[in-house]
Amino acid sequence: MLRAAVWGVMVMAVLAVIGMVSESIGFITESTDQGLRSRVFRLVLLGFANLAFLSFLALSAGLYFWARVARSLPDLQGWHLQKPSSEFSASEISEQYSLDDYFAQEERVFDELEQLACSDWADEFTGAYNRFDSSSVCHPLETATRNWNRSHCLQAKRPIGGVLLLHGLSDSPYSMRAIGERLHAEGYTVVWLRVPGHGTCPRALAEVSWQDWAAAVQVAVKGLRDLVPEGLPLILAGYSNGGALSLNYVLSAIEDSSLPSIESVLLFSPMIGVNPLARMTHLYHAVGLFSRNEKAKWSSVFAEIDPYKYSSWPMNANVQAWRLTKVVERKLAALEKAQKLDRLPAVLAMQSVVDATVVVPKLITLLFDRLSTTSSELVLFDVNRMERLSNLLNLSFESTVKPRLAREGRSYRLSVLRNQSGESNRVALFVRQQGSWREFAVDGVWPHGVVSLSHVAVPFSPSDPVYGESNLEHRDSLGAISMRAEPSALMIPSSLFVRCRHNPFYDFMEDHLIEWLQSQASD
Repeated sequence: MLRAAVWGVMVMAVLAVIGMVSESIGFITESTDQGLRSRVFRLVLLGFANLAFLSFLALSAGLYFWARVARSLPDLQGWHLQKPSSEFSASEISEQYSLDDYFAQEERVFDELEQLACSDWADEFTGAYNRFDSSSVCHPLETATRNWNRSHCLQAKRPIGGVLLLHGLSDSPYSMRAIGERLHAEGYTVVWLRVPGHGTCPRALAEVSWQDWAAAVQVAVKGLRDLVPEGLPLILAGYSNGGALSLNYVLSAIEDSSLPSIESVLLFSPMIGVNPLARMTHLYHAVGLFSRNEKAKWSSVFAEIDPYKYSSWPMNANVQAWRLTKVVERKLAALEKAQKLDRLPAVLAMQSVVDATVVVPKLITLLFDRLSTTSSELVLFDVNRMERLSNLLNLSFESTVKPRLAREGRSYRLSVLRNQSGESNRVALFVRQQGSWREFAVDGVWPHGVVSLSHVAVPFSPSDPVYGESNLEHRDSLGAISMRAEPSALMIPSSLFVRCRHNPFYDFMEDHLIEWLQSQASD
């Protein structure tokens, strides 16, 4: 059907071009003293017709080739086609709906997931690597003592505050596990929220909306407020898409006094701005309609070997992330126009200076340039600038990041973790505040072979049992996986072998954020 439409548009476009050429020749060669206005009108009309046909042809061709690419994806499995039916949605939120209700509903979701895995999907399990197969080495309970795909709460006996941890897109609470455990050890009551559509199966992410995520965050913050004595601070900590959700909640709470207020915000690779091409992915509905192919809803289909993160990626994930970031941008702009930016809480962000998922300059211009408090801080992890690597580095990011960082008069503190010199792999922290730079010693070095962090690396320790270093004994470390093959021969993405999956400076980061929170409490 889509192919026929493309051919039809091509024929009409060719006829329109022929008509345009014929009319133009006639306009030039024939006398123009008679019917000049009519001839000009026909030329303009044919020009618009050509433009319309060619634009429609380009769009149709794009959709056609999109459909062709979708058909080339591997066959969809049960976890791409089915999902638990009891998942929370924004329509269920009410004054009476509590965090305990959310946990109970989540229990039903995972019961349904287990039933699907044991019955409908059981015949599709092949090989030793499948997160949905209870006998697989990739099953969540094979990698930890509890299923970190699920929400979790740790209450402090004498809490000094409450922290809500929000994971990233296609992730699960596991991505914030270590940070939350450290915060709990420091005396905070901690809630890890499994955001709707996550932690179960990829199909769930193909049907969720950002409004569902935002509603769940509101439920969780209110529940956390009930767990922590009044007067103690509430803190949001968000990774990637969880960072956008954290800011969305903070901005909503400024305008809605019924929502508990937030004292501080911790961000890790926050998804403030995403690649503009994500906007185009909403066309997948049209591709699916014309091609009648369920694969059109997916940008990639891979083996589900990660116990805590989907490997397959539905188009809807891009669409919802794009919409969420646009909502945050509009709210920030409205707050600035209303001259209420001083109501924003202090923000600490940890970000790799190169990031293939989010647009780093937007983090600076859309958020940090607008912060009025001197307590806020942006920590950037630079690339490894050893001189011997200089001709291997692509430093094009500097042309967009450096000018934004160089702007004078900004209130926030800027900290850059980078090489002490071009001859040393040791790092130091270079801090700019109120226009002057200072250097602080840091106990850390660039590991051999690591050129930069990545979007996915920031919140994970090198000792992480799933994403850690190769010298760990854990048999399933995805951070150290190594295979040699043509990418097309594998059902796992080649980026798994290239991107750094853990943060070699994690200990510094964790200590730094604790010190920052302590400084906020003492102000």
